[in-house]
Amino acid sequence: MKNSVSRVPKKGESIVRIKALSNSFLRLLGIAAAAFVLGSCGGGGSTSGTSVAQQGGILVLLPSTGSAYAGVPFTMTMTGGRRPYTLSSSEPSLFPVPNVVDGNGFTTIPANPGVIDSGLKPEDLPIRTVIVQIRDASGQNASATLRVGINFLTGYGISLTPSTCPQPATGVIQACSGGSTILTMRAEFQGNLYGDRAFRFDVMRGAFSLRNITTGQSGSSVTVNSDHAGNVTAIVDVGSNVPTQLAIVRVTDVATGTYADEVFTIAGQTSGGTLTAIPTALTFTGVLSTDCGTGISDILVFDGTPPYTSFSVNPNVQVTPTTTNANPGRFTVLVNNRDVCLDNIPVVVTDSNGRRATVSITTKPGSGTPPVVSPFAVQPTTITLTCGTTGTVSVAGGSGVYTANSNHPRVLAFTFGNSVGITRLNSDGPAVFPTTALISVTDGTSVATVTATVPANCP
Repeated sequence: MKNSVSRVPKKGESIVRIKALSNSFLRLLGIAAAAFVLGSCGGGGSTSGTSVAQQGGILVLLPSTGSAYAGVPFTMTMTGGRRPYTLSSSEPSLFPVPNVVDGNGFTTIPANPGVIDSGLKPEDLPIRTVIVQIRDASGQNASATLRVGINFLTGYGISLTPSTCPQPATGVIQACSGGSTILTMRAEFQGNLYGDRAFRFDVMRGAFSLRNITTGQSGSSVTVNSDHAGNVTAIVDVGSNVPTQLAIVRVTDVATGTYADEVFTIAGQTSGGTLTAIPTALTFTGVLSTDCGTGISDILVFDGTPPYTSFSVNPNVQVTPTTTNANPGRFTVLVNNRDVCLDNIPVVVTDSNGRRATVSITTKPGSGTPPVVSPFAVQPTTITLTCGTTGTVSVAGGSGVYTANSNHPRVLAFTFGNSVGITRLNSDGPAVFPTTALISVTDGTSVATVTATVPANCP
């Protein structure tokens, strides 16, 4: 080629032809120079639109280390090597990756790890280590080590700390009947603690209520803001007499609607046991040997949880009130039947947790001698009255308390002291009435009769 360019044209040869050959040689020389430059940059070929950094050279997977969070898109980039790329994940269900990528990168969404790495401290974010491996078409290998963190509201940050619940010798009671429990959680999202963020707690199952310790709001649903350290605190209140049961509280991030449920146990207080009742026994003694004791007395109840309830198994013993929220509890016992003597009749008191106290009630006769009572008698037993007149008869003996009653519509009978007055009333008009009236006199136990003869008509 060199000789053809520099030679002298032969006779009759066109100079134009020689110039054309020279131009072709220059074009070939330019192509060869370009090939030399590409070879010095690492070799290989290039397709349209593909940079040198993306094709050829050392294979790199970026980021090679880092943290990903459940539910948050995570992008990885491949540089160097030759396409297509083959990928694999040590935890494909936790951190899924495509099998083959014929491009510069991919995006995936991690799941929440159900199993976390061992050796983490209690305050550490729960994470699971994942290794992503890549292989290019030429056989180069690279890898990345990532930490997948549990994201906000997956249950790991919710805890219940007993406050007023009596704790057993072993184990922990999360909540109890008649007690309050502190519910706490960390407002953590993508590894960051969020302050002044609104969260809602809801009762999903169980006999308990929730309380906002800042505003005092209470009910089956309360909204609480996290403090500036990212802590969220509420109170779980359980009423009295609630039996042992499983309960569920739901916490919801108000801004996103994301929620998690926490299952915990409400421990019912053990029934049985004994309260402290003062006194434990009451005895009422009558005055006379013929009368059983009567009276009134108070009972005080300690060491229990209000409300207290009382009841008597005998109708001759009355207890008031039936229920009280006072602490100590106070009940009044009344016995007022002197004709019936009682022997260790129980009055039972219970508290809100089913514990019991028993007070025994006894009544017995006194030692006094009853007075001698003369026979009940009325004198005279007959009497005659005229119109408008009053006659009297005497009453003696018996109980000393007397009453009288007449069977005649125009004859009035009344008592005063130890006498009975009997009067024939006037103003009968034209009517005619019986001429005999029967007057009954009694002391409450015995009855005596007085016969009164009266006119048939008194104008």
